[in-house]
Amino acid sequence: MVNNLKEIVSDILYVSKITKTQNKKITILFSVFLTQLIAFSDIGIILFFTTIFSDITVLPEELNYFNFLFEIKILLPVIIAFRYYIQYIQSVVIKKLEQSVQMNLKNYILSQVFENRNFSTADTYYYVNTLAPHISFFYTSIANFLNFFLQAIAFTIYLFITEPRTITAFFIGILFLIYPIYFLIKKSKEYEHLIFEAGQESSSDVQRVLDNVFLIKLLRKEIDETNRYVKITRRLFDDHMTKHKLNVLNSYLAPFTTVFLISIIALFFNDIFQITLPFMGVTLRMFQSLANMSNAATHIVNSQVHLEAFYKLEKYKISSLRENYVITNDPSNKLLFELTDVDFNYLNSDIKIFSGLNLNIEKGSHTIITGTNGTGKSTLLGLLAGVFYPNEGKILARSEKLGFVGPNPLIFSMSLRDNLTYGNNNSKSDKEITEMINKFKLFEDKVEVKLDTNVDNKSLSSGQMQKIAFMRVLLSDAEVLFLDESTSNLDEETKDLIFNLLLDSTLTIINSTHDIDSFKNYTNHYKIELSRGKRLLKKIL
Repeated sequence: MVNNLKEIVSDILYVSKITKTQNKKITILFSVFLTQLIAFSDIGIILFFTTIFSDITVLPEELNYFNFLFEIKILLPVIIAFRYYIQYIQSVVIKKLEQSVQMNLKNYILSQVFENRNFSTADTYYYVNTLAPHISFFYTSIANFLNFFLQAIAFTIYLFITEPRTITAFFIGILFLIYPIYFLIKKSKEYEHLIFEAGQESSSDVQRVLDNVFLIKLLRKEIDETNRYVKITRRLFDDHMTKHKLNVLNSYLAPFTTVFLISIIALFFNDIFQITLPFMGVTLRMFQSLANMSNAATHIVNSQVHLEAFYKLEKYKISSLRENYVITNDPSNKLLFELTDVDFNYLNSDIKIFSGLNLNIEKGSHTIITGTNGTGKSTLLGLLAGVFYPNEGKILARSEKLGFVGPNPLIFSMSLRDNLTYGNNNSKSDKEITEMINKFKLFEDKVEVKLDTNVDNKSLSSGQMQKIAFMRVLLSDAEVLFLDESTSNLDEETKDLIFNLLLDSTLTIINSTHDIDSFKNYTNHYKIELSRGKRLLKKIL
């Protein structure tokens, strides 16, 4: 348990550092202050109700000089209004803290994804959209745990003042609660692990289906894929329900113990202990705070499952891998890329996509890369471009001026000019841009080109978007063009037009495609084949 506490403190400090929450100490202290105000307000409300419905003294003799306050009945609605206003302020403060943590964490994780490179699409989505909210909830749970703990302390102090013998009996009851609560929290964490794994599998499955929805419908495999997904979600549902049952039991333990002990004391020890209405009211509030503490502790421990995944990201120090991708300036060297004994696998995966890969690509060449789906063609392009870094081996690159055209061109909801010059450090005049548009026959002959016209993926056809992607490269100062199934939305006439324009340029073209027949004037042809689980790169003569 001590180790767990150290781990939690370490997590708090680390997440605080990353999310810049250490600068919000005043906010946290303010929340703690509000917590104490709520606790004292609750005690005051309980005492006020006691004076209204009975004539008994609400405070012990040592504090009876405060009793005159409880004769001012108008204070009751004032205290109630004040109490709930304070609770509203506190909830806003904690929510603001949670959202701040989540926002900063999302920004940090996204920056790490861009910086550290070797992330699959599924992992990127999970880290940014799923992991960040879970970790921010961890932080909120810590704040709630602290608040409920301090409330319980305030109620305990009052109970010690009014009837110390009875509170001793309740501490004995708490001791009996420690192990069952610890056991339930531990089991809840185990099921959180299962939920975590099933959630990742579900997310990956959805992505796989959505990426291949056309093929699945074409092959009439909708029912099979639906059934597969139902099995995953059923497992996820069962794990969620088991965890929920454990959490409910955990939340009921404290109030059950409270009521049970009060009944025991009232029935069998009433002559020994002084059972008063204020005592019962404050005791119930104290154990409500303890129950909330237990729930917050469960959330903290469950969130640690997601923190473990986050630490994988953090421990994946890319600095050593960055050294495996070297950019050099050597105009005299004819080789643009040199790959030597390259090994690669994605983060969170032990499956090697490439092992011992060797490849040289010359400047000004047109290299075709083919292979069936899943052989790693796109991954190879990513390695050449420095989007991914080799885990082992070396890549030498002699250009940083890169362009890319994929099957789904990047089109923004902004002007045609801005879309064509996106990421372009080589400023072009409107005349040059218009000439390029006419060369590519982006619009019908009679259509007047207006560069300020707003376009998006709804106003353009697939072919037009593909043309814009090619034009974007040719309008830039790119020296290397990476193509990944770039002709999938183009007719034969347009393909001929575009590649004639590309051949007129000085670009080095590296082309991943299934449609090799569309390309005639290429220099090299490499094919990636799978053999006994290992990918082999073969040069086709």
